Amino acid sequence: MFNKSKIPMRCRKFESRFEDYLGGAADSELDDHLTGCEDCRAALEDSRLAGSLLRGAWEPASGPSQAFLANVMAKIHREEERTKSPAAFWAPLEFLASRLSLTAAVVLLALSVYLMEFAPSRTVALGSIRTELSASDIPQPPSDPVSNEEVLQSLAERNNGR
Repeated sequence: MFNKSKIPMRCRKFESRFEDYLGGAADSELDDHLTGCEDCRAALEDSRLAGSLLRGAWEPASGPSQAFLANVMAKIHREEERTKSPAAFWAPLEFLASRLSLTAAVVLLALSVYLMEFAPSRTVALGSIRTELSASDIPQPPSDPVSNEEVLQSLAERNNGR
């Protein structure tokens, strides 16, 4: 209310009585002081103005409209229907599944970054890389026997002809 460093000593004892005086309490000593002190009259008028502004802020501008009431009640009914529906059972599970998939994606990303940064590097000699296949790279089946004698000889070599 007052700047404490500029308040004269004679006004400090009246400062605490302003609130009661504005509330309607009779104080003849304060009335006498206010007639002679311009600073206290200005401070009292500032207090009166501040009090009226605060009282105006506390009072609502108007009551809620019927449209507001109807919207609130409609939202309450929709929420009740939603919680009573069979689909309401799955809502927490859907939430859990979304969080789990998000966590798995973040872990996979972190693991990939870790492996890319800290995995030992593999160097491949460019001279040893071949891009074309030759016939010698593919195993060839044995050729057909020319005669019965060749068949008997191969069976004897494998110990299948006992």
